[in-house]
Amino acid sequence: MLLPLFAPVVDIFAVYGLIFLDPLRIVALWFVFLAVQFLMAAYAFRLDNERLRPLWTLPLQQFVYRQLMYLVVIQAVVTAVAGVHLRWHRMERYGSLRVPTGQSQE
Repeated sequence: MLLPLFAPVVDIFAVYGLIFLDPLRIVALWFVFLAVQFLMAAYAFRLDNERLRPLWTLPLQQFVYRQLMYLVVIQAVVTAVAGVHLRWHRMERYGSLRVPTGQSQE
């Protein structure tokens, strides 16, 4: 529970390190971290007999997906601390989908 809450702090320290410390060292550590993530993901893909082709998007995860996850985690914590009870949202079904004529329903 606490690890996702501290993840934004790691990114803030990384930006701080890029600006005020040795940026080459920070970038090197980021690439090492990315390489470890890539190796673990490649191993997981191999265990599931998946192709490795989608792994090229892994660096994008650091800049896009993680930021979205931070927003979700922060919203969840604020909601929990505020004591708001969330309900399950029910999807309304109308039953209006029809199978086009001339096609089999196999």
